[in-house]
Amino acid sequence: MHTNITTSHQPVGGPESYFIRSGYRGRDHVEYFPDETDDTVTWQPDVYPYTAAQAKELDRDVVIDIGCGRAGKLATLADEYPAWTYIGVDFGDNLIWCRDNHPFGEWIDVDLESAERLPIDPSLVRRSVVVCSDVIEHLVNPMPALSLICSLLLEGSAAAVLSTPARECRSGYDAPGPPRNPSHVREWASDEFQALLRASGFEIHYAGLTRSDDASNGLSTQLLLVGLGAAEEEQR
Repeated sequence: MHTNITTSHQPVGGPESYFIRSGYRGRDHVEYFPDETDDTVTWQPDVYPYTAAQAKELDRDVVIDIGCGRAGKLATLADEYPAWTYIGVDFGDNLIWCRDNHPFGEWIDVDLESAERLPIDPSLVRRSVVVCSDVIEHLVNPMPALSLICSLLLEGSAAAVLSTPARECRSGYDAPGPPRNPSHVREWASDEFQALLRASGFEIHYAGLTRSDDASNGLSTQLLLVGLGAAEEEQR
């Protein structure tokens, strides 16, 4: 656990900065992120087990993975819960790899920065939980992806699990950016990301820190469980 983290004296930003504090500079463009590595480190090792625990608690047997990459951690869930249904959403080479290499699951090719809906059978959505693990920070415009997740909740998905770096733990609340990771557009402090989620129509049921990796075991990744906000619930 990181210590000596002090709260910024600056307030969170507004919608024009995706609620990141004034003075932060993100990237205007990043290259496509190929989810390929021979690294023995597992990143965000606890996010998918947490998702599975939520699915069991909520009596759901479908996992929809938004930004699944090559779906290695989804494959681990499929080994543990082979009777469940798995739907991975991504685009480009990552999705091609999933279709060619994973014998389980449905693989949906969608650009998360432009798609307005997901072609998933409503009966599956109503049996699902959603996970979006360390994807938001890779998107120049994160709003379409958040809108897709909100739409799944409106259609009956029980909950969504989100994770993203916690900037206050990695570089400080007032770090000017851009992120050290060249594939990240921007990184949110926890209070900024929660403000973004609430403004996007979500109610936050849980927010905390989880391990970034299983080598350092440092708690520097945000983990959130969200549902629909009150106004969105009325639309159901």
